[in-house]
Amino acid sequence: MADLPAVSTRTRKRHERRDRVYAAAIALFVERGFDETSMDDIAARADLARTTVFNHFPRKALFLEEWALRRRQRAAYAIEDASVPVQPLREVLARYFTALAAVNAETRAETTALMSLSLKVHDVFRGHTLGQDLTELITASGEPLRPTTDAAQVGRLLALGYYSAVVRWIVVEPAPFSLDRELSAVLDTVLSGALME
Repeated sequence: MADLPAVSTRTRKRHERRDRVYAAAIALFVERGFDETSMDDIAARADLARTTVFNHFPRKALFLEEWALRRRQRAAYAIEDASVPVQPLREVLARYFTALAAVNAETRAETTALMSLSLKVHDVFRGHTLGQDLTELITASGEPLRPTTDAAQVGRLLALGYYSAVVRWIVVEPAPFSLDRELSAVLDTVLSGALME
């Protein structure tokens, strides 16, 4: 494995400031709500200048994009296994969904405060990034789909199933079901109809 280039002190500090701004924003959104939190509030919580906040996140909605991205990245890390050259699609997607379920469970208050808002800001019906990520995994697997099905359609259905399960899991307190098991059922249902047997 090739060595990664060293990160300069300046770049490292920029990443640290960005993470500080992000963490402050997410904490405030959970405590006060998205609409009730201003960029000035975020700057004050992060103990940084207002311009620094805007340099990293020019619009508040970008915090929600970053929030969703970090969750998807955690799920992507869960499926990276260089020791296994080819993995069955079901197994890859099951690990991906298990990781998403875990991050939601670990951050239930955050998920409760931000998921519905994130869905409003990013129109999941027109093509959300999660659907695109899932489509890429399906395509990369090379597993044959039924002739009437394509990878993008399966990716969208899985993304919509994921969001539906998470929103239902959020609404009822305490959760009436295991999010991991619910996502596994979504995966089985969609793939059963999509994959060639």
